[in-house]
Amino acid sequence: MFSQSSIRQARGFTLIELITVIVILGILAVGVSNFLQFGSNIYAESTARDKLVSGARFAIERLNREVRQALPNSLRVTNAGSSTCLTFMPIWGVTTYIDIPVSPESPKNAIEVVPFEVRDIANADKVIVYPTHQSDTNVASGKVQSFTTIDDSIIPWRVNFATNVIFTTDSPTKRVYFIGNNTQICLTSTGTLQRNSVTIAEGIDTASSIIEVIPASLQRNALVRISLLFKENDEQALFSNEIQVPNVP
Repeated sequence: MFSQSSIRQARGFTLIELITVIVILGILAVGVSNFLQFGSNIYAESTARDKLVSGARFAIERLNREVRQALPNSLRVTNAGSSTCLTFMPIWGVTTYIDIPVSPESPKNAIEVVPFEVRDIANADKVIVYPTHQSDTNVASGKVQSFTTIDDSIIPWRVNFATNVIFTTDSPTKRVYFIGNNTQICLTSTGTLQRNSVTIAEGIDTASSIIEVIPASLQRNALVRISLLFKENDEQALFSNEIQVPNVP
């Protein structure tokens, strides 16, 4: 026969004890899950913030480098549909010319220039002399001429044209720029920043962002003022920048 003490020792947990354990485990599970969720939220917010800031810094740095290499007096703000675009001519090379044909001189099919670094010259197909106004970048101004080749086998180098050309004016410093097609950096209505239709940044609040050009004066260079408000989830970052553009043609 079993004694009273052995029956008591063989008895299992009561219903109240099981319920108590389940409640305690539930409380612990809720606490642990909240802790893990809090940590994952912090990580997600930090990742979003880092992505936002790094994307904004990349876009601003890209703008700084490109605008500083713009042809003097070629910068302008235009509207392309619902987009606001900063348009300019990039400089792919610059040097000093020996002489250029200027009326009433006879046209020539080549000019001589001082040797210069030609790292990006493959992007250029035109030369321009003394651009003092934005309209000077038009072919009709007579200050822009398309060239075919650069002969660097002789000193000074020779820039060859397909036909005989004549320029409208000399440059006081005899400076000649090698340029290509226009570059457009557009702020679109969908919140993206695009360079020649290629997206370089996104998540921009268009209504709170500004791109404007302040023309040069006798006292200072031209300025490009850029203010971009980036948004990612609940994160915001405002980047404001003023870029000085050399004004010496």
